[in-house]
Amino acid sequence: MHRRQFLGYGLAAAAGGAAALARQSAASPPRERLQSAAVPTPPAYSVIPVVGDGKWIWKKPPEDETGYLEPREYSLSVGIELAGRGAAGQIKATTPFPVECPEQKITDLAVETQGCQAAIRQVGRYAGQLCLAAPGILAGQVIRAVARCKVTISKQYHAYARDQFPEKQEVPPEVRKTYLGDSPGISSRSREVRQLHEQLAKGVDHPWDLARKVAEWIPRNIRPQIGSYTSVAKALETRRGDCEEMAGIEVAVCRAAGIPARLVWIPNHTWSEIYLSDLEGRGHWVPVHTACYFWFGWTGAHELVIQKGDRIRVPEERRLFRLLEDWVQWMGRKPDARYLAELTPLPPSPGEDPGPGARQKIATGEWKLVGNHPLDRYSRR
Repeated sequence: MHRRQFLGYGLAAAAGGAAALARQSAASPPRERLQSAAVPTPPAYSVIPVVGDGKWIWKKPPEDETGYLEPREYSLSVGIELAGRGAAGQIKATTPFPVECPEQKITDLAVETQGCQAAIRQVGRYAGQLCLAAPGILAGQVIRAVARCKVTISKQYHAYARDQFPEKQEVPPEVRKTYLGDSPGISSRSREVRQLHEQLAKGVDHPWDLARKVAEWIPRNIRPQIGSYTSVAKALETRRGDCEEMAGIEVAVCRAAGIPARLVWIPNHTWSEIYLSDLEGRGHWVPVHTACYFWFGWTGAHELVIQKGDRIRVPEERRLFRLLEDWVQWMGRKPDARYLAELTPLPPSPGEDPGPGARQKIATGEWKLVGNHPLDRYSRR
């Protein structure tokens, strides 16, 4: 079901599938107005360095090969479950769902439903949602949608180096439009960002050098602190933040310098990517890790990419989103909502070691390690 079908179904359900609710709504319209609620985005709190074991997490990049390397296969399930506490209609709900990107391939996708319709829709170049729609729900009734797939995730190393990129960069219009503007909580025009840019840009002419200088400044000057996201300006003012603020500083200062940049979201962690064109005019998104791992230009762990980008629009809202939220809409009595997800490493062949990294999304929106692999101690908590 495509986006228009999803939205159309919600409208049709409201018109034809909730006649009893319509009569009740007419009698007391203020109480039966259309309402919505979102789960606050949990903190992305990975600020503790992770020890590389050399196999599952690289200590250093390979010397003899480049590209998207060492692919690992996982099973992934993402779901929405609504439990009725009373009569409600015009039900819609969404939860973030990963989409394909160069380091991540999705296969065998299937969506299971109970009492609703559901589909995956894409709302950005690298942002997607599982969407649920139902005409109504009654007290004691449960409706759910679960999307299941296999995800193949690769580490990446392209041997990026300063001399591959000219000092003067040509930025394509579509990249400039999306990745040089401000995002919620990430303003490249704030006083704090402008001052840091001026400080770090002195004597630096090449965009590679500036991006690296910013990345090295962050862990030396921002004290790790777990908590809900504040903003880049606040993190620079207080000199505190977790991986989300740290990556946001990289993005904001690079944008202030005219270097396109964006956030990358994975379970409980965030890093950034900067856009540079090489000498042949080909564009590259270069990963920059400023917390947990310090990797500049490569990624040495298998991580599920939930979203790339931090200026996302969805049809139901006018505002921009830095990170997509779990969300439900209803008319009548609010149903209880649960948003579920589970990522499980699969063995390369029967009997082989599947490796560490099993994770499960809990009620707060955070992802917890749930595996018992001996190397899970190397993983982010």
